[in-house]
Amino acid sequence: MNRTSVLTRAVALAAVAAITLAGCTANSSDGAPTSSSASSSAAARGVASQVAALLAEAKDAFDNPTRTSTAGNTDKTVDNMAVVEQKLLEASALAPYRADLLFSAASARIAQKNVPGALELYRQVLAFAPDDDDAHTYLAVWNRFLGDAAGSAAEVEQLRRVAPDRVPEVEALFAAIDQAVASTLTDSSPRIAPPTTGIVVLGYALKKDGTMDAPLIQRLEKTLEVARALPAAPIVVTGGVEQAGKTEGRLMKTWLVERGVDAARITDENFARTTVENALYSSYVLATKRVEHAIVVSSASHVRRGTVDLILAARENLPATFTVSSVAAVDKPLADLATPSADELRSIYRDALSTIGLWSYRSAPLLQR
Repeated sequence: MNRTSVLTRAVALAAVAAITLAGCTANSSDGAPTSSSASSSAAARGVASQVAALLAEAKDAFDNPTRTSTAGNTDKTVDNMAVVEQKLLEASALAPYRADLLFSAASARIAQKNVPGALELYRQVLAFAPDDDDAHTYLAVWNRFLGDAAGSAAEVEQLRRVAPDRVPEVEALFAAIDQAVASTLTDSSPRIAPPTTGIVVLGYALKKDGTMDAPLIQRLEKTLEVARALPAAPIVVTGGVEQAGKTEGRLMKTWLVERGVDAARITDENFARTTVENALYSSYVLATKRVEHAIVVSSASHVRRGTVDLILAARENLPATFTVSSVAAVDKPLADLATPSADELRSIYRDALSTIGLWSYRSAPLLQR
């Protein structure tokens, strides 16, 4: 199944959920159930109502503003995600055929660093849908993350059988991660670069008052160095989470222009809410600029993830020869980051799956790429 098919599946699930919820309240004009079997209809409405309520509670927990945030990662707290998992599994017990609930619960487990527990849920999906290509994809990727090369390879072979078009995407994901992990982090601006090079600067959440936090300013200071080293390179500043009526993208552009960068060089992308969306939306901007190489600028603890996401996003709309490198704004000593930690790798793998189109949460109203 290709990326468009995955998106279609997510939209279809949302539509089904909406129709089901609407059906929960459908009565005849005199207030009596329209079904000829009142008891059966009432039971069905009861289950649907319970599932809808549990999903609403899961979304409330997911949307809770409490979060953990560093330059490398911004995520929901583990406690919040435990509630999300609990509500999704309770809903799954009521509607055991709904694979979307198990996929969403697995993502909540991954957010809690419980990858083996997520694999258990993917296997539950295969128990009743043995040819589900998403379940095989998740198992191939997360087994690899856990170091189970044989288990990963076996799932890739299953994909080759049930969804051969998915295999190149998974192989590209593995290659992008391997490339980023093997690359040496550097905070040095390039002395030379291909003539069709662009610069992509990843945003960081603004403070509640709409001002820039220290990690974002640090990224902009590094961007200014790179922009001066490559005066012909177009620049994309990406970040669209609004605070106090302001977005990261707009503030980033203003900061660079105030320090002498030509405004005509800069495209402020003001819609992306995540690192995945940074990559997806920036790739389209880069396509309009006809670039063949991009330099990603972000915090050292975050830049590998952003690089992987952009490599994968670019496969959709940029030339096959398109390449990506990075320059790090040093938030931690580079020597300490030479080998990615388990948490960094988990974030890289999670985002890479989302970038190729596998939505993390696919149970309306909890829909999240």
